[in-house]
Amino acid sequence: MDLYFYLSIGLEFLLAMFVSGNNLSAAVGTLVGSKIISRAGGILIGAAGFSAGFLVQGRYMNSVALTLLPHSTYLVTILFLIVIVIFVVAQVLKSPLSLSMALVGTAVGISLRIGSGINTGYLELLLGIWIVSPIAAIILSYFGNLYLGRFQLNKTWNMASALKVLLLLTSAFTAYTLGANTIGLLGGFEGFTLASILSVLAGIAVGSTFLSAGVLKRVGEDMYSMRYFNALVSLIVSSFMVEGATLFSFPLSNTQTLTSGVFGAGLSYKYKALFVRPFLVVVITWIVSPLIGMFLGFLA
Repeated sequence: MDLYFYLSIGLEFLLAMFVSGNNLSAAVGTLVGSKIISRAGGILIGAAGFSAGFLVQGRYMNSVALTLLPHSTYLVTILFLIVIVIFVVAQVLKSPLSLSMALVGTAVGISLRIGSGINTGYLELLLGIWIVSPIAAIILSYFGNLYLGRFQLNKTWNMASALKVLLLLTSAFTAYTLGANTIGLLGGFEGFTLASILSVLAGIAVGSTFLSAGVLKRVGEDMYSMRYFNALVSLIVSSFMVEGATLFSFPLSNTQTLTSGVFGAGLSYKYKALFVRPFLVVVITWIVSPLIGMFLGFLA
């Protein structure tokens, strides 16, 4: 094992730590904020979901990594290092970042730099999915809130309790899908060795516990005050879209689908208190992060 192997394992730990802490509130923030569960319970559910998704379905992303970048500990080290720089800058700017989009863009840039063959057909299809997915999430969340809202599920204590249980299950599934897709992509680039798996699991535990401020405030509260029902629909739309992408080995950002779902839910309000600017900031981040990654990867 060379030096780059150990460096890449260490960087993989940092990325798993950052993405877990940054996304924990997106999965369980509504549960904790509404006091359905405690913060400790939210951390446990989120970390368990991330870990389960990574272990059970993370290998679905192996083919993605091999398609985008030749397996080399040196190249993977450069990839992870560049993405960490992008991630840190995004944190300083307090802007949500899609790790999967940054990874893909950077990997493509590195492959172009070294003259490695790239499956352009796959990239074109992936780009199409990235464009269509947020639009679909907005539409599904909008009509889902309009249609299901007619049933007035929160009018009785029994239905309110059922809604809390559904929100709990959906939050756990959201964490699971992120572990399978985004964190699974990390494992795919590293190769799913025992050291890689342990590094990711340790990163999930540390990040979920100590870095769990997350970006749900920008995604949710800055746009409108989320209710149980709206949060449930947004999480359902987001998690099932990401799970579908995982089954077909396409990286898809939970941040992207959840933000779009939240925006669609806000549009469904009779009296809209929706601020478009935060959503536009997120959209710009989606566009810029893979392009910056590609540029830096090409220069590396």
